[in-house]
Amino acid sequence: MLDKEYNDETENIAMEIIAHSGDGRSLAFEALKAAREGDHQKAENLLAQSNREINKAHNVQSQMLVDEANGKQTDFSILLIHSQDHFMASMLANELISEMVRMYQTFEGGKQE
Repeated sequence: MLDKEYNDETENIAMEIIAHSGDGRSLAFEALKAAREGDHQKAENLLAQSNREINKAHNVQSQMLVDEANGKQTDFSILLIHSQDHFMASMLANELISEMVRMYQTFEGGKQE
């Protein structure tokens, strides 16, 4: 039988990853909409917010990896696996949308990098 306290800790970690990565993905899609509408400054601001949220999720995941490297066993669950899937999808969405926003900026005569 799994320890309830440890289960709760793992659940909290998973939910934190899901929350931050979900917020990051939502902000990235808002940035894409803003770019499509020609509001490049808003798109840039939303992407910056998205990056901060994705980084928060990454920091939670990294701490989990550090804890495991230090000998703390992680209680794996479907929720934790789901959080990792959610996180990776959000990272990919953020990266692709960042490129799409740059493409909108280039095509519309905005900033070019």
